[in-house]
Amino acid sequence: MLLRIAARLAFTTIVSWLSSASALEMSRRAVLAATTLTTAIEPNGLAFRLQERDPAALKNRLFNLPPAQQVYPKWMRGLWNIEMSFSGFLFPSQTIAKETLLRDFGIAGFQKCSIAHIADVGKEKVMQQMAIDRETGWEDRIFNLRQTIDAHLGYTAVQEVVYDGKKNPNRIGINFVDYRTTNAERIELFCNAREAEEYETNGTSYFVHSEYIRQVTFGTGSTVGVPRQVSTNYGHFWTWKKESDGSIRGNLLTAAYLDPQDPLYFQEPALPVVIYSHLLTGTLVE
Repeated sequence: MLLRIAARLAFTTIVSWLSSASALEMSRRAVLAATTLTTAIEPNGLAFRLQERDPAALKNRLFNLPPAQQVYPKWMRGLWNIEMSFSGFLFPSQTIAKETLLRDFGIAGFQKCSIAHIADVGKEKVMQQMAIDRETGWEDRIFNLRQTIDAHLGYTAVQEVVYDGKKNPNRIGINFVDYRTTNAERIELFCNAREAEEYETNGTSYFVHSEYIRQVTFGTGSTVGVPRQVSTNYGHFWTWKKESDGSIRGNLLTAAYLDPQDPLYFQEPALPVVIYSHLLTGTLVE
């Protein structure tokens, strides 16, 4: 019972903030403005869809072929200090009222740890590190996930990240330190699709990439010996810009989709019901 009350209080805090009409309008402008690109690019590609500034362009995707590991451009490789700032949110659904969505505990981002990469969506500013291998261009997902989860939660929450990119780049296990995190004891991530594009405009390099994630979070349930299990579905859409050899700027849009088990699913089966926006700045460490 205590765990259920604690989870509800954490949820209520986020929902109360999201319910502000003035904040919603400010966030709508922030989310849409952050996706603007400055050039004509490949029609129907990822960058083009982001440039459209249309939530419908962030439709959930499920590919039949498992995607390969993401390869980052050379100018993004190395160890970076990253500052992530929450910049807005949007309720884009035309079929489900915002008030109805706010009562849905199962939407990604409404509870802590329901989006692994952004364990506390509404946190104003987070400092963390990001590592990209200089030789392969692959992300060090074990290091990066530990960094971002601990930074968002404000304490050492992650005990172990289980990942073998060569064997299966689309599945990640995250084990939490026992009894420290209310909403999560273990998380399993499954990547359904991945896209990326690199392009240059007026001498400036850009890189956009996306992942579509199904997350299963296991935690302490209300019944002794029976774990709580929650599934969330979301997509991350990154836009990165090279500022200089040691500086990058970016934007992360996270689109939350309804899970097929959600009672509201058939009212909005493919389009996002909430979109969160975060601004990113990076300084190269080594």
